[in-house]
Amino acid sequence: MYNIYMPKIIPMSGGLRLAYQYIPHIHSVSLGVFVKIGSRNEIAADNGIAHFTEHMMFKGTEKRTAFDIVKEMDALGANMNAFTSKEMTAYYFQCLDDTVESCAEILSDLLLHSTFPSGEIEKERGVILEEISMVYDIPDDLSQDLVAAAFWGAHPLGLTILGTKENVKRFTPDDIRRFVSEHYGSSNIVISVCGNITESAAIALTEKYFRFPERISTRRSFAIPTLFGGRVEASYKDIEQANLTIALPALSYKDKRLLELSVLSSALGGGMSSMLFQEVREKLGLVYSIYDYLSSYEDLGAHEIYLGTNPERLGEAVSAVKRCIGDFCRDGLDEETFHRAKQQVKGGLVLGSEGAMVLMRSLGKSVLFKDEPFSVEEQIARIDSMKREDVNALISRIFDTQEIGVGYVGRKTDFDLTEIYR
Repeated sequence: MYNIYMPKIIPMSGGLRLAYQYIPHIHSVSLGVFVKIGSRNEIAADNGIAHFTEHMMFKGTEKRTAFDIVKEMDALGANMNAFTSKEMTAYYFQCLDDTVESCAEILSDLLLHSTFPSGEIEKERGVILEEISMVYDIPDDLSQDLVAAAFWGAHPLGLTILGTKENVKRFTPDDIRRFVSEHYGSSNIVISVCGNITESAAIALTEKYFRFPERISTRRSFAIPTLFGGRVEASYKDIEQANLTIALPALSYKDKRLLELSVLSSALGGGMSSMLFQEVREKLGLVYSIYDYLSSYEDLGAHEIYLGTNPERLGEAVSAVKRCIGDFCRDGLDEETFHRAKQQVKGGLVLGSEGAMVLMRSLGKSVLFKDEPFSVEEQIARIDSMKREDVNALISRIFDTQEIGVGYVGRKTDFDLTEIYR
């Protein structure tokens, strides 16, 4: 056992849930507020509103200016930040264990008493427009946005988290207030607390500061697509490298086989000893960067492969990836590869869990979407008991498909990108 203090879920009033783990051997506390709302719940007309709202929470409350907020957190020696994803928005801080109440008061002030002043909205609008432009200047990031559009199609998962420039230019204070009123209700929120704080103190802190309105979120839900992929989304740019991301159907965040898929993904493209890296980069010298990763959501997911190569060698690189996947499907993982991939996944879990911040985020997400605590110990036990045949059984589940999306950024070449899924 790595930690005898197991995580737990504590129901609070109004449907709010407190996810808690005591870590007595450190001198800090990490606290996050996880709201079950993200770009997946948007439509094209309001795409970007969840992310815009996240930014505006830091721009002033009834008793604090935007500068007051950062000045006070810095004076407490704390770090505070936020992020928006496809399915959630999170606000969090990490602080010394003797300043947690002061930090919680500041964070609750943002979430419950922000005023969204018009002047600050205009300034932040410019910041977000620059953030959108920045993505277009980072080819690998852009190719991953494009593959989402290609793979998920008209489903909102194909939309970007940042939204469109057109939408960002017209969001108003009333739009943000309406969005908060509709979605920031207690039953839609999890408070996650990890660190050197007792359970009774965490409960008291939550009851005192995080009294969200008891309302049912009106977040939109959309049917799961019956067909994925079969599309190419490309942005042709006169740059040196061809950036290609390929997406295939995978497993949801709730799927019990997701850990097995993580081992499979690690063996295929998760590190420098992986099959794709060794074959396509080290042996053939066709790419500088190649890796795969999982994008798992509440009820569906994607397995994605990224590579960066010379545009003139794009066809060769794709052919090499196809050969690797063909060999992978035919042979599966041998015992040595299986053991190495298990250890790599286990190492990532253990090393990542050494920090309260990582544990806090993992715990908050697990409670928000699965209503169960995230336990490193349980994950490690599952990896240790994992059978090679169960991992190999997933190979045909992932790769026996023509439902493939392609995102490309780079110069036009003679290679026909539709050949990847045709």
